[in-house]
Amino acid sequence: MHSGYSSDGTFGVHALFEQAKQNQMEAVVIADHDTWEAWDEAERESELTGIRTLPALELSCVDESRMVHILGYGIDTKGEHRLSETVERIQQSRIGILPQIQKNLEEEGFYVDMEKVKALADPHPAVITNFADAILLDPRNEDNPKLLPYRPGGSRSDVPFIRFIKDYLTAGSRCYVPEYIVDIYAGIRMIREAKGVPVLAHPGEWFTQKDEKKMERMMECGLQGIEVYTPYHSPEKVTYFENLSADYGLFRTAGSDYHDENKKPGHRMGMIETADMDMFYGLERLIEKNWELRPSWHP
Repeated sequence: MHSGYSSDGTFGVHALFEQAKQNQMEAVVIADHDTWEAWDEAERESELTGIRTLPALELSCVDESRMVHILGYGIDTKGEHRLSETVERIQQSRIGILPQIQKNLEEEGFYVDMEKVKALADPHPAVITNFADAILLDPRNEDNPKLLPYRPGGSRSDVPFIRFIKDYLTAGSRCYVPEYIVDIYAGIRMIREAKGVPVLAHPGEWFTQKDEKKMERMMECGLQGIEVYTPYHSPEKVTYFENLSADYGLFRTAGSDYHDENKKPGHRMGMIETADMDMFYGLERLIEKNWELRPSWHP
């Protein structure tokens, strides 16, 4: 799940743990985009509530001009490593490209209220998600025909903010502005170097059979898991990724990718029944091995 540290999240860490208590959850993991700022708070909340947790992040990477995400579970949040340097560089890069993103969106015909964009991100730098929110919520854009697919009943209205981002603001789309980003192989290596467990996040969003030829290289870089059970996957995709994980001996994880049901309808905390404590303990054991192997492990 994601906290407000993601900029596209809504709830603070305390609020997430309160919701987890109400849902009678035994363990949760906050994996914010390109940051582990939530970890110190999450660790304290875990001690207070008894709800188990782990440090994690969701690292933005690129593969063949596609934005892909790699989850990193159990990362060393205090150590000095390339992942820490990369995360800092990603955050700084995003600040520098904000004016060009605004210009591109305005040239596309959208009103962009930068004060609203920054307010939505506060206290963090704005990201593309905040542009999507500001544009779709701005009454000046209400009658823009380009936004009709994202309005109720439109072809892109199931998750309008996410669809808008993919259509206009990610790699390969019309308003995209390149930011500092690493490729999927470097991302996997960096997570392993930081003692974490690299996991392909909701791969059904991008991974196809033609990508299977990349699996050997991903394994060489240190890939250890696939997020098989997620709202993004149809039953057919679940079966496909179960088989793929079996073929390569990869750990199967699960996640709701919960941000806020208003932002991601249908993504509810605790909705994935396969995400049980056996899975959590298995992940903990894998993390422990990574920490033991770290001095001798090389991609």
